[in-house]
Amino acid sequence: MKLSLYKEDVTKQESGSPLYIDDGCFYVKRVGTAEYHKQIEELRKSEYGFAPKEVDNNLLLALWLSEYGVTGWDDILDEEGYELNFSRRNARIVFNNPAFYLGLNSLLINHGSDYANYLFDAVSEDIEQIKKN
Repeated sequence: MKLSLYKEDVTKQESGSPLYIDDGCFYVKRVGTAEYHKQIEELRKSEYGFAPKEVDNNLLLALWLSEYGVTGWDDILDEEGYELNFSRRNARIVFNNPAFYLGLNSLLINHGSDYANYLFDAVSEDIEQIKKN
């Protein structure tokens, strides 16, 4: 087994990996990084305080997507068919809607959890090798 097959691109983790759905595209940060865990903890404390008895994980993930997890999108249309420009405000409207928790939000979180979406591209690795020489 070559370790390089599992080498992730840190830039892609931070800037977002593209998830294409139909004609649209969302850019999703990596789930599971130290930054992700810190952000989730901050959201948990701000939403529930320091000693919550119950936490709605779907809400926490929605908040994370709207505030941090989705770094942009292309060709996303609202319910009337008009293009919805990316902004944190629009992200909050979309991802914090409970109607999207188990569908769209789950697709985005699953994408962010899959290491294969953040691997170095062969071209990127070739460029890095050329820079070293």
